[in-house]
Amino acid sequence: MSRWFLYSLLSAFALALAAPAYADGPSSADEGQTVKGTLQYTPEVRDPDSPNAKIPVEGGSVEVFEATLTLDGRAVEELGALLGAAESDDAGQFSFLLPGPGDYAVRLDLDSLPDGVGLIDPEKTSLPVRVSPGQSKTVLFQLVEGDVASVIPTRDDPWYDRMARLAVNGLQFGLIIGMCAIGLSLIYGTTGLVNFAHSEMITLGAVLAWMFNVTYGIPLVFAALLAMVLGALAGTGFDLVLWRPLRKRKTGLVAMSIVSIGLGLFMQYAILYQFGDRPRKYADYSVQRKNITFGPVQLSPKDLIIMGLSAAILVTVALAIKYTRLGKAMRAVSDNPDLAASTGIDVDRVITLVWTLGAALVSLGAVFQGVSETVSWTMGQQLLLLVFAAVTLGGLGTAFGAMAGSVTVGVAILVSTVWWPSELQTVPALFLMIVILMVRPEGMFGRRERIG
Repeated sequence: MSRWFLYSLLSAFALALAAPAYADGPSSADEGQTVKGTLQYTPEVRDPDSPNAKIPVEGGSVEVFEATLTLDGRAVEELGALLGAAESDDAGQFSFLLPGPGDYAVRLDLDSLPDGVGLIDPEKTSLPVRVSPGQSKTVLFQLVEGDVASVIPTRDDPWYDRMARLAVNGLQFGLIIGMCAIGLSLIYGTTGLVNFAHSEMITLGAVLAWMFNVTYGIPLVFAALLAMVLGALAGTGFDLVLWRPLRKRKTGLVAMSIVSIGLGLFMQYAILYQFGDRPRKYADYSVQRKNITFGPVQLSPKDLIIMGLSAAILVTVALAIKYTRLGKAMRAVSDNPDLAASTGIDVDRVITLVWTLGAALVSLGAVFQGVSETVSWTMGQQLLLLVFAAVTLGGLGTAFGAMAGSVTVGVAILVSTVWWPSELQTVPALFLMIVILMVRPEGMFGRRERIG
């Protein structure tokens, strides 16, 4: 049974990873890549009734080049061949159809602008554009009329407004961490294994959803569901083929953790080989205006949906573990596997279900992270430390603890940037974890264990 399952799982992943989405060359799915934008400037004398109104530029010219960009895609290293030009219409809008996915640069012709109008930053004449298959990218040239200092309004928000915005963003980030952390917490609770390959399960879920969404044109909602299914199958397969045989052989937890490191490295570089090292965005919901306002806080619809779904799923899973029959069996296995087996509980089946559930939740959390930022081959490694911190802070092996610890870590990381340099934003969160564990070593929702 295990061997048949392994062959089926490997066949499914071979089909997925062999998809043309991971090739650099164009394909039939590469049609429709465009770059667009709107040329408009802030007038030197603003209308008191509409101080933020901007004036469109008609007849402004932009040129599109092939280009070599930096690794992160945020700067132009070298311009290549000129592909063509586009002019803005009476609304200031322009659009240019690209030959395919790749790296480009859009250069603004300053001579085509009205007299007295120029760029806020004169060095931003050329803007980098990295386009994935089927993707449309928008560029923004920040234009002003007259003296920049007198035209651009200054923004000096009170610290408490910035804190409110960062707290909400931290809550969203924390809930995403929670989606990724709850699986790790449950696996540790039932098996005692610290799974270092958990980070690559995060990356795998996001990459699979990107493949279904961008390569095959499946709407992201259904692509996420497919990624959850494949992620759950991967978690089931790893337990049946790898972890269960190791448990049968009475392999120590330290040795199993080392095995998980090797598995993680293999998965990481397999994903790098197929997906590439460029960060990519989903075709759906990559750009949305933050048009939902709550006082100083501005959110986009996707932000609200991510927070709402994450909170609902985490609470549902935690309540199911506490009150359902399967949840009680999981807690029994976590407390004492031998005693649970003597009462008729199939311990191996429960552990496999935990791996399946944890992998599915991780995959969905990875999609949420990819929607919020980008999909990259290192995204799991970037989240792994925070996931471990959240699980440890909340209490190892507890669902509510993973959720509470994740929210605490996420909010602490972003709110700390009000006073702390953003480059060191993880330091206050980890310091907070140390302080809490010194007061409560078992974590916020952990239980004290009797020794002896």
